[in-house]
Amino acid sequence: MEWQRSSFVTWFMFLLLLNILDILFTIPIYEINPLTIYIWGKIGVFLSAWIKIGMVLSFGVLYAFAKKFAKPTEWPLAKKLFLGILIALLVFYIFVVAWNTILFAHFL
Repeated sequence: MEWQRSSFVTWFMFLLLLNILDILFTIPIYEINPLTIYIWGKIGVFLSAWIKIGMVLSFGVLYAFAKKFAKPTEWPLAKKLFLGILIALLVFYIFVVAWNTILFAHFL
C-alpha cells in the first residue's frame, strides 16, 4: 500500500514555508503590529520567531490528533473547520509575505 499525502499536508507545508519566509523578510523597524513589537521587546526577535513556528506546528499536531481521535460522525465537521482555519492562515500569510518582500526589496 502506497502512502498518499493529503491536500491538508501539502497546504500545511506551504503555510509553514510562508511562516518561515515571513520571519526571514520581516524588517523589525517597519513592524506595525504593536503586540509583535511588545513581544520582541520582552523575549527578543529570535525566540518569538521560534514561538511563531511552534504555533504553526502545534496547529498541524492538533489536526493530526483530531483526525486520529474524532468519531466518524464528528470528522467531517472537524475537517471543514481545520481547512477553513488553514485557508484563512494561508491568505493572511500570503499577504504578509508579499508585503514584507516588497518592503525588503525596496530597502535593499
